[in-house]
Amino acid sequence: MKALWEELKTDRGKKVGLGVIFAGLSAMFTFAGYEMIRSPAESIFLSHFSASHKPYALASVPVVIAMFIYGYGVLLSFFGPLKAMSFSMMFTFFSFFSFYFLLKHFQSSALAFAIFVFKESYVVIISEQYWSYINSVLNENEGRIYNGPVAGLGALGSLIGGWFVSRYVSQFKTDIYIVFSGLCLLPALFFFYKAYKKTGEPSPSRDEEGGKKGHVHISLLWENKTVLLIALMIFSTQVVATLFDINFTRFVKEAFSNKDLRTAFLGDFWMKVNIASFSMQFILAPLILRRARIKLVLVAVPVIHMATSLFVVLSPGLFSAGLAFLLFKSMDYSIFRAAKETLYIPFSYDARYRVKQVSDAFTYRFSKGFTSITLSITDMVGRLAYSIFPWFSFLFSGVWILVASFIKDGKKSSVENIQ
Repeated sequence: MKALWEELKTDRGKKVGLGVIFAGLSAMFTFAGYEMIRSPAESIFLSHFSASHKPYALASVPVVIAMFIYGYGVLLSFFGPLKAMSFSMMFTFFSFFSFYFLLKHFQSSALAFAIFVFKESYVVIISEQYWSYINSVLNENEGRIYNGPVAGLGALGSLIGGWFVSRYVSQFKTDIYIVFSGLCLLPALFFFYKAYKKTGEPSPSRDEEGGKKGHVHISLLWENKTVLLIALMIFSTQVVATLFDINFTRFVKEAFSNKDLRTAFLGDFWMKVNIASFSMQFILAPLILRRARIKLVLVAVPVIHMATSLFVVLSPGLFSAGLAFLLFKSMDYSIFRAAKETLYIPFSYDARYRVKQVSDAFTYRFSKGFTSITLSITDMVGRLAYSIFPWFSFLFSGVWILVASFIKDGKKSSVENIQ
């Protein structure tokens, strides 16, 4: 934290650093809202479907995300990143209010399915827009200092949102949290607008402006080996996440039959995830990123997940499954994310703003969808014993290590994207 305060005292820190902090405050409200929709959407879904149906919903998410990414790319080409972000947030705001209105009048399984899929989709699109901005205004040295604490503000929002769900769901009931989630996007938009006004909007090079190389510029996946490796690494991480998630969901479904009790438990669980993530982002992430090679961090994280997978094998149950999932999510949101994002800083505008949505957001959910539909087609969720899934997560953690070992983190960049 000392390095952060020293940076903020400089002329550049007063401009760029404060802009990034405004972005962090915006993320705090966005992720507080996400926590207010995450557990309720899950609980509403489980009121209409069994845990074995969840893979079908996850398999639908990549289709929705692909449409969102292309739409975002078109907006980016014509209006730039600030207006594209504004549209993303306002579209989500009105969608939440529409879902709540429909839920009050139509208690249908199709609506529960749609709310779950939308919840899984919108947050990754908006999340990557934060990091596109941050990676465009910081150089690599600054990223090692700012990424952890700024992401920590997002975790603080998640912590507050999770606490609000677990503490007050019995008074407000599950459905109204959809409205609360939408309302959080209004201050989020205000602070993100201030961030862009503080630093200015990053500009593309002449050969990339206006989406000349495509609204998504997906060819960068083949032109930039590091971006492709990031996509493959994200794919393997989310296979592990999905296996942990499905295993955990089955234990939750068995333990809690009441919707509101289930929502309260899930809200409390995600609050604990965010406490762990918040602590790692403010304490461990800045310390580790300033002293360790990024590649070493990216390899070390899945080693821990291999260990937790073995713990679930040796002691299956709600506690072990929850602990494994908690550690995965808390590290994914903090140390792993802060390390991975520094890789994007030296890249072009299109790499940071366009193809990043594919390599990170789409791959993030496509992996979960692919894993889920594979499990669904083979009926593995219903037929396989609980003990099998931790072995799969152990295996794919090894694949994650292999892919991360090929990534070159390079030299520290001295490029300043915002002068």
